Parts: sequence; C-alpha cells; structure tokens
Amino acid sequence: DATTKCWGHNGYGQLGYGDTNNRGDNANEMGDNLPAINLGTGHTATQISANYWHTCAILDDATTKCWGYNGYGQLGYGDTNNRGDGAGEMGDNLPAINLGTGHTATQISAGFYHTCALLDDATTKCWGLNSNGQLGYGDTDNRGDGAGEMGDNLPAINLGTGRTATQIVAGFYHTCALLDDATIKCWGLNSNGQLGYGGVMFDSLGDTIDLL
Repeated sequence: DATTKCWGHNGYGQLGYGDTNNRGDNANEMGDNLPAINLGTGHTATQISANYWHTCAILDDATTKCWGYNGYGQLGYGDTNNRGDGAGEMGDNLPAINLGTGHTATQISAGFYHTCALLDDATTKCWGLNSNGQLGYGDTDNRGDGAGEMGDNLPAINLGTGRTATQIVAGFYHTCALLDDATIKCWGLNSNGQLGYGGVMFDSLGDTIDLL
C-alpha cells in the first residue's frame, strides 16, 4: 500500500516515529500494531536506505528526507540536530534535503555516519562524516553539519573524466560506486582491504578495481 514501516533499535529516532522507543523486540509491536511512518501529507517512499543510526528515503515527489542520528551532518540539513526522536519532527515538519537547484535524487544510500546520493543529472554527492575520505572530495572535512554546505555548495564527486555512477553504496567508513562503463571504484578507509586495491589506509578516490 506504499506505506513505510521500521523496527529495531530506536535510540536516536532512526525508526521515524517521533520517539526513542525500540519496536519489534516485544510481543504485539509488529503487524497491525506497528504504525506507518509519517513522511508528509499525501507522501509515500519509493526507496529507503537504513544504516547504523539513521534512515533516508526518496519520496514519491522525488524529494529526499533523512531522520535519526545527525552528529556529523549525515541527515543533510546543515546542522547536527537529530530528527525523528521527538514529537513534531516527522511528516510535514521534516524538510526535504537541498541537493542543489532543481536537482533530485534517483538513488540514496545511508552509510555508517555518511550518506550518498545519485542525482537526476547523473552526478553523485555525499555528506556527513569524512574522517577517512569516505565522501570522496579529496579531504577529510565533514559536510552537511554546518550552514551553507549543502545544495549548490555541495560539489559533485569527481569519478573520472566523463564518468558517472549508476549505483552507489555507502558503507562503514568507505563508499563504492558502479560506474557507467561497468567499472567499480571505492574510496575511504581501507584498513582491511575493503576498497579492493591490495593496500591499506587508502584515503582518496582510487583507480578502477581489478576484479579478475
């Protein structure tokens, strides 16, 4: 019926019910007793991504909203205020994320403390914690945690000359993208070789991964 429901740990409002009560861990909390999330009057979600302590959704009007823990700006609202953990923070009171003038997201991925989106112009943007370069901007500056960092001020990630992403996944402290030429690139923390380049602690956008 196009409604959205979430359950599990809710210490930061990541379930989107305007409180911090866990759901699904006791009898009679699921099924008809689990309400739909209020995403705004008349709106439903077409895609949802949940990670550690925050959740993001693309809505039926092509806008994007995120809620839960926001200590590093991963919700994309230009502050570090949690959302969804108190009354009156969801629904019409939860604003759409500013992704740039006239732009919307076609895919959203919530990472550990960061978020990435593919936009309708085939560009890619990431925001939130950037301690290991997981945002892909060639530095370790967080984005989205202060005023004036989102929207047109948030640049597109450079994925290579003429290259765009067709799919993106934000992970723990790293991010991976499937590109339009069917290659894969990953960036961010590489302490366990998760970027696939055969090295460690690689904190910038790398070469194409060799999958052979």
